[in-house]
Amino acid sequence: MRHIIALLCLTLSPMGIAASLQLPDRAETVLVNGKASQQQSSVKLDLSMPDNMQQIAFRYQARYRDNGSQNNFISDVVILRFQASEQNYQLTLPTINSASRANQFNDQPTITLTDNTGKSIVFTQDKLMKSGLQIGRNFAQEIALYNESGAIAAIASAKRITSKTTTAAAPVAIVPVAIVPVAKTTEVTASNNTADTQVNKTEDITQAEVSRMLDYWYQKANPNTQAEFKAKIN
Repeated sequence: MRHIIALLCLTLSPMGIAASLQLPDRAETVLVNGKASQQQSSVKLDLSMPDNMQQIAFRYQARYRDNGSQNNFISDVVILRFQASEQNYQLTLPTINSASRANQFNDQPTITLTDNTGKSIVFTQDKLMKSGLQIGRNFAQEIALYNESGAIAAIASAKRITSKTTTAAAPVAIVPVAIVPVAKTTEVTASNNTADTQVNKTEDITQAEVSRMLDYWYQKANPNTQAEFKAKIN
């Protein structure tokens, strides 16, 4: 009888099933609700926020063949914001099999978000961009500035909520998040363009890819290796 009563208590308990987000293959989170994260691909994230508003920042990594060679693609940091309830969610990303598809994703990421019944979920998306050298990015600091700016996929921090409820609204300095144009792949055909112009276009694309790769490997390094790398740059 005692066992039956205990089972009934557990069944009637107000505790629910926490929300979770299933990431697709080759998606890597860098932020989960404002906190740094380096969850690898094909994982299930446990989601918890007081108001159930979720903000996930991730990068999409892919490999594709182009002109007989293997190419690595690391996308810009994508911000995904949505309202979650106590159920499982699935994030789906398009296949990257060419340079044009990679550039297309960076220009306008195509994302699908569904619940455990397959129903499409409304969400807001944006990108977390930083101009200049991408090595050693402080994503937690960047997303804090992003959220303070009130951008399209921003969420209210606990500090901002407390300020609104206890003090009069004061002017807030808006810190813009730089939007860096993504270099697009350009087909080189026989034309009157000079060789120097074609070389410059190729260098732009190459340097953008190099910047992303440097940032990727820096994030993978341990603190000692990161410090040594910074010392070499200085």
